[in-house]
Amino acid sequence: MKNWLIGLLLIVLAGAADYYVTIYRPSTEVPPPPPLPITIVEQTPPEPEAIPDESAPEPFELEPELEIVDEVHALPPLAESDDLVLASLSGLTGEASVTRFLVKDNVVSRFVASVDALTSRQVPGHIMVVRALEGDFVASANEEPDIVIRNAEGDPIPQYVLNPANYKRYEPQVEMFEALDTQELIGLYRNFDSLSQQAYSQLGYANDDFDARLIEVIDSLLSTPEISEPLQLIKPEAYYLYADPDLEALSAGQKILLRMGPANAQRVKEKLREIRAALTTEG
Repeated sequence: MKNWLIGLLLIVLAGAADYYVTIYRPSTEVPPPPPLPITIVEQTPPEPEAIPDESAPEPFELEPELEIVDEVHALPPLAESDDLVLASLSGLTGEASVTRFLVKDNVVSRFVASVDALTSRQVPGHIMVVRALEGDFVASANEEPDIVIRNAEGDPIPQYVLNPANYKRYEPQVEMFEALDTQELIGLYRNFDSLSQQAYSQLGYANDDFDARLIEVIDSLLSTPEISEPLQLIKPEAYYLYADPDLEALSAGQKILLRMGPANAQRVKEKLREIRAALTTEG
């Protein structure tokens, strides 16, 4: 899997999990969605290792970079890649972060599907690769709104203001994201791209390139408008919506950036620009 991609969009995906739980989840309990279907693709087993010729001269030691690149030829099948992915991510972000933020099954397929969904209305709960943010979503009732918003029957819709206390819930992930070394992320990206490309093909994009889709998603996130004033929400039923119809029309990923607050969103955007520049100027 493109290990660096989880580091790249971990903040946004964590927000997606939080957004699904606090914005779109009904107040009544519903059965959990079915697990993400995974298609197991048979791969040709590797050729047996040749018996070394003891009379041959001792081979020279490869540079560390070449040893890492060679590992791409020994990747497990997509459906069996979870252990390798989680272990590799632990080396990049620390085992504590992996345990705290990520699910443990179908990691590659969940991640690719979640990234692809960031430009849609919402990221469905059953494909999420990250756990919901810690703490509770907080919205304060707006008893005296500037504009009364009414439903189809003419009744006033309850209005709220997004409490800035929510912004602190994103800070641990934002700090971790900023600390990641961009060149290390790009290196891991290139080592594990075949599994994420396979997962992307299984979504129905057999003729499309996940690299291009990733750039498209990053560009969408970077185009998120900057809103300084407190976000106004409405609650017509059991879930919250943005009171401003233009904000409500934004993609799931863009709404997540808004929800993490202006300062956190700016920090994430700066890192995304850095990574995008490095990715598009390779080779």
